[in-house]
Amino acid sequence: MRIIITSDLHYNISRSKRPTETVAEEICRRGGDILILVGDSAGADLKELEAVFTLFEPFEGARLAVAGNHELWTHGREDSLHRYENEIATICSRHGVHYLDTEPFIQGNLAIVGNVGWYDFSFRPSVMKIPLRFYQHKVAPGAADHIEKHRHLLEAADDVIPAVRQVSTRWMDGEHVKLPFSDVDFTHRLVAKLRRHLQDVEKVADRIIAAVHHLPFAELLPRSIIPNWQFGTAFMGSELFGEALLEFPKISHVFCGHSHQARRCRKQHLQCTSIGSTYREKQYEVLDL
Repeated sequence: MRIIITSDLHYNISRSKRPTETVAEEICRRGGDILILVGDSAGADLKELEAVFTLFEPFEGARLAVAGNHELWTHGREDSLHRYENEIATICSRHGVHYLDTEPFIQGNLAIVGNVGWYDFSFRPSVMKIPLRFYQHKVAPGAADHIEKHRHLLEAADDVIPAVRQVSTRWMDGEHVKLPFSDVDFTHRLVAKLRRHLQDVEKVADRIIAAVHHLPFAELLPRSIIPNWQFGTAFMGSELFGEALLEFPKISHVFCGHSHQARRCRKQHLQCTSIGSTYREKQYEVLDL
């Protein structure tokens, strides 16, 4: 059995258009039994997600997908949770794509389980000494100082050291993802769902593959000495997903995306791979079982 895995196609972004079309042509020409799209195939305009699915229609095997954080981006007051649980599911169904966020995929004695994953700030870099409230608002101190609605984060801020006042980035989920609860609560909700799906399939499968858009282990985090990039580490994933995955010995491989940096690590029985697609260069993995 051949499984092909790719992620972060970002087909809604102009510089990703042609690279996505090229990698889709190559994957479809190469062929396989299962294709997994591990999130951020598109963005706020779900018509672009449909366009991505159309690119992969020539793939003759089963096509699977999980959502990425960019697919949860909305316009105005749209509800990201409704989008995640209903709109994306509908589009997947319309295009014959199995939406792993809704239910696992089983073929023979193999099960594939996954979802978007999320972040609870457990990966935030302690060395930066940025207070938690800035991560919760998804804005670094330097940016908060220039954005009126975030300036309150700096009021009486004797816990903000001078060095981090120069960190000026924002995590744009803060502007575009509209959830009815906190990021920590969403993370717990998704970890619980992943664990339920794993419990369901371990009864019938001999081997399990996991696909989670966000990173489940710190070893997969991108490395950078640039403060603005270091700040973004907090939004890469959550150690809770890694803890859940390690509970299930039938899982052999874990694939994720999101970081745009290819990395691998071994965690007990798990071979973990971050795909590493960038906006201009698309990557994919081939797993032959």
